[in-house]
Formats: sequence, C-alpha cells, structure tokens
Amino acid sequence: MKKIIYSLGVCLLASQAHAQFVNNTDFFVSEGAVVSFNTNVVNEGKLTNNGKVHFQKNFDNLSVVNSPGIAVFDGNGPQLIKSEKELSFNQLQLDNDVKLETPVRINGSLSFRRGVIESSAINPLIFADGAKHSGASDFSHVRGVVKREGNEAFEFPLGDGTNFRAFSVARNSESQVLTAAYLYKSPLNISGQVSENVETINENEYWSLKSESVKGSAQLSVNSQSGLEDIAYLKRGTWDVLEDSKLSAITDLKNGTLFTLARSRNIKAEIGVYPNPTQGEFFLKLGGMNDNEMITVDITNQDGTTIMHKEGLVKDLRKAYTLPDTLPATELTVRAIREGNKALVQKMILEK
Repeated sequence: MKKIIYSLGVCLLASQAHAQFVNNTDFFVSEGAVVSFNTNVVNEGKLTNNGKVHFQKNFDNLSVVNSPGIAVFDGNGPQLIKSEKELSFNQLQLDNDVKLETPVRINGSLSFRRGVIESSAINPLIFADGAKHSGASDFSHVRGVVKREGNEAFEFPLGDGTNFRAFSVARNSESQVLTAAYLYKSPLNISGQVSENVETINENEYWSLKSESVKGSAQLSVNSQSGLEDIAYLKRGTWDVLEDSKLSAITDLKNGTLFTLARSRNIKAEIGVYPNPTQGEFFLKLGGMNDNEMITVDITNQDGTTIMHKEGLVKDLRKAYTLPDTLPATELTVRAIREGNKALVQKMILEK
C-alpha cells in the first residue's frame, strides 16, 4: 500500500507568541498514512490515529484520542504531553525528551530510541497487562514513576536521566498493579540503621516498589554494577537483607517497600537451647539476629499444644526459662518466628 505523507506546519490558530494546530473536529489518520505535526497540537475534537503520527512539539488533549497506530515524539526540544484525562497509545516511539503532565498508558509497546520520559506519582507511565518495551538504555528510559499491570515478568525501565538503572520482577501467579521509582540518592539519608547481617550497603541509590494488592508479591532481580549482589530492604527503620529477594506483605509491599543493593555478612541466624536435654530450666540462644528485631518464640509438645509463647525484642528474649513442673518427660519443639524470614526450629528433650 502506498503511504500518504502529510506535513502540517500551517497553523489553524495562532495565538500570542506560540503557533499551534487546533483540532476541533474529527481528525482521522488512516492505516498506512503518515502525518507530521511540527507545531504545538491542541485536540478539542476527536483524533484517531490508525497510521503513524509524528509530534514534534507539545501535545495537549482536551477531548478524545484513539491511537491504535504509532505515535512518535521526535521534536528538537523538550516536549510536553498534557491531557484532561489519562491518555492511551497502542504503540509509542520515543525520539526526544518528553515530560508527562497526564498519566500515559501503553497498551501495546514502547520503543525507547532517544530521550528520557519524565513522569511522576500523579502522572505516571503505565504499562497495561501484556504491554512491552524495548531499547531502554542510558540514553533513553524513564525518570520518575512507572506502573505495571498484570502478572507477567517485567523490567521497570527506570533511571535518573543519565544512568539506566532498571530492575525486574518475575512472573507472578496473581495479577496486580505495581508502582516503581528509582532515586539516585543515598539510602542512608532515609535511615542510617543497618542490620548486623549486612556487611555493606549501596550508598548511592535505592528503588521503591508498591503493590495495590494487600497480598501482592514481587520476586526481584537487579543488575549490579557495584559488586553488591544481595538486596536489602527497609524494615522498621533498619536496612536488612532480603533472604529470598521477594517483596510481599511481610515487607509491607502494600504501603511501598524501599530496597537497594547490599552485601550480606553471611551470618546464619540460629536458635539453640542449653542444656539439652534439660530437666526444666534452659537458656534460649538467638544468634545472627539484630538485637532490636521483633520475634515470636513458641514451644510446643508433640501433639501441637503450646507450652510457652513469648513475643519481644531478640535482646530481651535471650534469657533463662523454666518449663511447667506438671509437664511430663517429652520431646518439645522450640520455634523462633521472624518477620520476613523462615522460622527457626530446634528440638528440646525434657527429662524427669
């Protein structure tokens, strides 16, 4: 099919210092046609793009846009995208710096070629369920906030405008909306508290991730450029190692989790009791844990009955205990339950 190419530089309306093209009717771009706007565009009617439209200045939508085709932003200076309501594109091609002053949804694909998209919490870049992107790099990515809908594996194409610092989430069994951002700032400005399980922490950057689902979860993968392979997340004001690289309700993903790269000390958390066997008195050992970490300790007998239940800080639970005198000789299970980590279990023999 022969392509029809239009170049619209003539203004239908000129106002003050800036010329602009104002559409107040039905403007239809057919499949195979290419239209180029080299002036500001204000849409007050209905703009339908089944072909390819180049926007080389600002775009302000005051009415209806339907864009199954390709929209290209390729101006010579920074561009603005405005709209009174969320704006959707099936295919978007980025060839210039663009600032979003409205939420923009990608239903099909986004091609990063050149330039940075500046977004925010109020005006995020949204990838619909199944939407993809390609070509993200130091030269072309998103500085600000990116949302992803659905449950497919996804790389958040984030950066600071100069450096591409993406992270990925694996495919999830449940569909959810994830909101992510990247900050080239020291996480120690948020909190200087570091768990004893952390040897060192990336002091230059951190990310945030939030799920709109109470039961949402995300398995993380971050490309390390600093030799730090572990992920540390902010847990009650302390940066602690995320043992399985998975954010969830346990890490307060619903309200947003901050995380960065770190190196673990490889200190193995452990629980112990001594003497063992015991005749009723024993000392509880809790190793490899932060003194100010909140934990729960349960002691149960063989039929699952709880003999003892304690909650508190690690430093306060490291002490001597006495089992009930009426308890017969038996094998007991001591379990320490830590928020965000697997439970630690130790068997204890009670002799009479």
